[in-house]
Amino acid sequence: MNITENHPATDYRAMADYLEHLLTRQADRLRSYDIDGACAVAEETTSLAEELSRRRILDQPEFAEQRRKLQQLYRDICLTIADQRQEVADKLNQIHQGIKALGSYAGK
Repeated sequence: MNITENHPATDYRAMADYLEHLLTRQADRLRSYDIDGACAVAEETTSLAEELSRRRILDQPEFAEQRRKLQQLYRDICLTIADQRQEVADKLNQIHQGIKALGSYAGK
């Protein structure tokens, strides 16, 4: 997707607002374990974030609050992913232990 086709280059505030909206949707989908949905949103998020970053829009003083919000959303997403990764690891460990237990019973 070409960002400037959908968002005029002069409308950086709208671009930043839309990025915030996308990150919120991505975080919500991750929290509800909708990984496919979160990945789909992440594709659009990535191109928009890259465009804002390339133009250094969020480095400007008038975008300080927006930058803070976006950073918090990125942190939330990272924490959600880390938490879910740990949950999956714990469940895999339980499955592995169950398989070992079944194997020891089968051997008797």
